[in-house]
Amino acid sequence: MKKWFCSVAGLSLAVAGSLAAYAQAPAVSPVSPPNILNIETINIKPYADGPFDKVASEYPAVSQQLKDPTHLLAMEALTGAPRAIYLSGYDSFEALQKSEEWLGGDAATDAKFDALDAREALYISEVHHTLWHYRPDLSNNVAAADIPHSHYWEVIVFHMRPGHDEQFEEMTKLYRDANLKSGQNIPWSSYEGMMGVTDAYLVLIPMSSLKDEDSGLAHKKDFGAALGEEGRNKLNKLSEQNVVSVEDNLWLVNPEWSYVEKSWIDADPHYWAYEPAAKPAHKSAEAAHAPKAAPAQ
Repeated sequence: MKKWFCSVAGLSLAVAGSLAAYAQAPAVSPVSPPNILNIETINIKPYADGPFDKVASEYPAVSQQLKDPTHLLAMEALTGAPRAIYLSGYDSFEALQKSEEWLGGDAATDAKFDALDAREALYISEVHHTLWHYRPDLSNNVAAADIPHSHYWEVIVFHMRPGHDEQFEEMTKLYRDANLKSGQNIPWSSYEGMMGVTDAYLVLIPMSSLKDEDSGLAHKKDFGAALGEEGRNKLNKLSEQNVVSVEDNLWLVNPEWSYVEKSWIDADPHYWAYEPAAKPAHKSAEAAHAPKAAPAQ
């Protein structure tokens, strides 16, 4: 994982095409989503979640000791097979190169990360990297996303038929118009697959809690009414003729695996900088994943 510790400052991500309805007030100054998004997906071996968690939680401490200038956001799968994903963002490929070269030539630093990689490899079946390009024309109200307080995410990947990009754009605009018409000005960002993935679009929904999913179900009829019969028929036809498959999963942000900026910690210290002495006897689902100490910047 050492090669993918990259800045996620202002990583304002949410999903086009979602029926989730929620309202979030930004706790930090909004920053435009990065032009290039890297996602590292780690498939965890069955029943190896615990050992993997222990090793993955040690990476941020090493970055803290080394005063790593870059950051990342980590999540674990709540649905589907056991997996971890790491999000990192760049303004350009040149910025990606500079991040890759941060460790170059430092044998001592390489050795620390290599040791962790070797231990973690015992619990991993596959590692996959993908690069995505931000599509502002398919996004909406990104400044309203409050990423530091988003502890859960819904991640959707649309796999399209080759040469059918225009149809995805048409589908997204239908969703966006219906969402706005139903009074749900939901913030989202859209990314188009570049490398490591083909004919795919990525959309993600950040949520402060899973209660937002309940809100989405409650507003499903409003969305359907706003879409109308003509819009619904058009959307179904576009989907049937142009979409190969859709992957839709829920993810939980894992603060122990993440290495975030100080502004994120300041915005939500109970979550990102949880003190061991304050832990309750029976930890909640979120507290169970809180770090023992705040990563130094």
